[in-house]
Amino acid sequence: MSPRTVLVTGGTAGIGRATALAYAAEGAQVALTSRWGPDDEDSFLEAFRALGAPEPLVLEADAGRDDDTTATVAALRDHGWTGVDVFVSNVGFAQLVRSVDDYDRRGLLQSIGYSAWPIVAFPRTIHAQMGRWPSYVVGVSSQGAASFHTNYDAAAAAKAVLETLVRYLAYRLAPEGTRVNAVRPRWVDTHSLTATLGPGFRDFVERWPQPGQFVEPEEVADCIVSLTSGLLDGMTGQILDVDHGCAFSDNAMRLYAAETTP
Repeated sequence: MSPRTVLVTGGTAGIGRATALAYAAEGAQVALTSRWGPDDEDSFLEAFRALGAPEPLVLEADAGRDDDTTATVAALRDHGWTGVDVFVSNVGFAQLVRSVDDYDRRGLLQSIGYSAWPIVAFPRTIHAQMGRWPSYVVGVSSQGAASFHTNYDAAAAAKAVLETLVRYLAYRLAPEGTRVNAVRPRWVDTHSLTATLGPGFRDFVERWPQPGQFVEPEEVADCIVSLTSGLLDGMTGQILDVDHGCAFSDNAMRLYAAETTP
């Protein structure tokens, strides 16, 4: 990946942090956006030093605000970046919905603004300020876009918008040589999952005899890096499930078979 430049939104925790470390381990120059910064900056940066990688640029920015997007790309230019080779749109922030009464136009639009719009706003701003499009754009979706998840109505709608934009952007940017894809992880045990589904969700899932229900952030990160490695350039406009194959076998028939078959 050296000397590629990589920008990851929401890069100080969870999937974003794992993705930033994966790119840094391969020699890329990495920049991260964060609304509040890492919880423990020293230990966060030490993880990069342990890899022998240069410290990442950590830029305070709200991925849902266009003016912050403009400021972020300007800051990269000030640091000497002449382009962004890889853009990873990782931020996912959405309204929790516990009943029909929670449906709210503003909340839905805000959810789309954070979880889907950056995959358009950042590449377009990068092109406007730096004169070229990223070679690779990767969005981070979730299985809630395709199947029921508790309290996930607004988030699922936003992720569905993200996946639609991935397909259309891949078409629009194909003449520029840009490849646009998304990863759709299964459940990743992060703060956002707990905030959405509650602290008892993991214990509930682990009652069922199906291995691999949870995906590690590092596994998602490896898939993102692979999509931008040059080895999978035949893929664009695709949604890649990262789920240990559970999407095929996690259903009532499999649970029934597990309990009735010797």
